[in-house]
Amino acid sequence: MHLVHHPPVPSAIPIHEQLRDGCKIDVHGRVEHGHYKNFAVELLSGPHIVLHVNFRFHHEHAVVMNSCSHGSWGAEVRHSNPLHHDQHFHLHIHVRHTHYDIEVNGHHLASFHHRFPVESVQAIGLKGDVNVEKIEFSGFHFRRDWNSRPDFGHGGFIGYGTTSYNPPTVSILSMRIDGSEMEKFQFAANHPYNAYH
Repeated sequence: MHLVHHPPVPSAIPIHEQLRDGCKIDVHGRVEHGHYKNFAVELLSGPHIVLHVNFRFHHEHAVVMNSCSHGSWGAEVRHSNPLHHDQHFHLHIHVRHTHYDIEVNGHHLASFHHRFPVESVQAIGLKGDVNVEKIEFSGFHFRRDWNSRPDFGHGGFIGYGTTSYNPPTVSILSMRIDGSEMEKFQFAANHPYNAYH
């Protein structure tokens, strides 16, 4: 297991190894009453948002899940928001073969089907009105030093969560996963996916 205590918000925390079936990411924190009236936890891959989990508190009390490729959002998946301002929470993301199982405070919230290869995920993004106490990563191989500076194959996620953020650009590579060819997908040439395949 790897722990990150009190990460700043907004920030993008590197994930040093590829996601795979059985990996778990647990985010523990507290909802804050602030300017944004929402917070988001996102799985990032270069210019793409592989998984967007947005807890909204203002005009609608909803959790909106989605993905985004080069600024183009997919179809939203909406659920009732179980959280309230100043409430502590535990967000659990369990990577499955075909989807992410998402729980909040021990209760199943949703299953979100993969729209991008999970192996391409490079970071977890945090933004909005939230105080994150810790993030736990488990179920990974932990063959790399998770405390080192990652080489994403691009400039990183500098400015993530701010109005000045420009998503990184990366080269197009053809991926092979489980022996079958996937569609061409933009991700970094030296992402950890390539270190083990």
